[in-house]
Formats: sequence, C-alpha cells, structure tokens
Amino acid sequence: MKLFCIPYAGGSATYYLKWRRHLDQDIKLIPLELSGRGERFGEPLYQNFQEAVEDLYIRLLRELDTREPYAIFGHSMGALLAFELYQKLQFNKKFLPRHMFFSGKEAPHINLFLSRREEIHLLPDDRFLEKLKEYNGVTEDFLDSRELIEMFLPVIRADFRMVETYSFIPVRNKMNCPITVLQGRRDYMTDEEVQAWEMHTTGTCVVVPFEGAHFFINEHLSQVIHIIHSSVKG
Repeated sequence: MKLFCIPYAGGSATYYLKWRRHLDQDIKLIPLELSGRGERFGEPLYQNFQEAVEDLYIRLLRELDTREPYAIFGHSMGALLAFELYQKLQFNKKFLPRHMFFSGKEAPHINLFLSRREEIHLLPDDRFLEKLKEYNGVTEDFLDSRELIEMFLPVIRADFRMVETYSFIPVRNKMNCPITVLQGRRDYMTDEEVQAWEMHTTGTCVVVPFEGAHFFINEHLSQVIHIIHSSVKG
C-alpha cells in the first residue's frame, strides 16, 4: 500500500517524513512535493490551482503501480488538492485510490474563503499575517520567526491566492471510494461544513473530530496514524 501525502498552504511535503517511523512497514509513504518548497525550493510558484493539480497528477502517475493499492492524504489546502487530483485521475480513467483522507478542510463546494468574499492574499504583509493567525493558518513557531516569515511568506501568499481563486466544478462524478475526514474542533469550519464531504463520494464518509485547532495533526499524530492504519487495512 502506498500513501501519497500533500502538504498544507506554505508547507512542504517533507513535513510527512516523520510519519514513516510510525507507519506499518507495508505502508510506503510518498510525499508529493509542491513547486517552490522543500527539494523543489528553486522552482517557480504556481500561478493557479489547476497548475498545481496538473503537476501533482504527473508526479503521482510516475509512482503508480496498478498491482499495488494506494491512498491519498491531504491537509488543509492539501485536502483540496487531493480532491481535485482524484477528479483528474477519474476523468482520465487512471488507477484510482482505495481510500482518501481529507484533513482540516471544509467540503470543496463550500470554499469558506470565497463565501467570505475576502482575498487575504492581496493584503499587505502585516495584515496578511494577522489573518493567517486568525484562521490558525500557520503554526506559532512560524509567527515567532522573522527568518521563516521572510523566507516562506511569498509561498504562503501564493498558496492562499490559489485557494481563494479556486473554482469548484459541480457537474462531475463522485468519488467511488471510502473517505475519512479529519477535523479540529477549534478550527474555523463548522461540523456541517465538514460533514458535507459525504456529498462527494458514493462510498462511506467517516468524520473524525480531534481536540485542537487547524494543526491538530501535530498534537495527535499517533491517533492520525491509527486512523490511517484502520482505514486502509479494515
């Protein structure tokens, strides 16, 4: 079983590397790195959401083996990218995931940033940082480090531009696999907005709440790993 992992806004897929020592040996973790960060730091940032999806699609296809099942995990922006990646795989009649994990994100047809009619990626740096803190969109360690802010703020701004200009396309086939949705109880979205993921699959939809805010996956790694194990092996 392969587990492809997609990072959150401003994050790198290297975030998931620490998961390897917790996952069972028969689960091969494959981080899908986004352009402009991690080992791809020198590459240009994406101009739009579809460009990122196309890039992830190409990278995932390189790793696919139709004899080996796989799952996809995405947190926050990564969850939205994972959803659109599934849509592209399905549209092109590719080998589809056995399971999908969506973490820290409301259902894709809701897009709370659009509903608030607020394009925070256009704000000056100080106001942009205030909004990131308000939405729990970055870690406290990031906010406390001027060096990290200077290095990664352009990446985060570009990622928020992608999410805020994302356009959901309603007339498409639903996912046909089970999905698991992970939610922080103190995150910005409501229970109903998270439960609405069930509208996008013909399979089961299990919502798992955690104590914590947007980055609950940092505080509850062992529980997250347990959910992955039980979901893909159940």
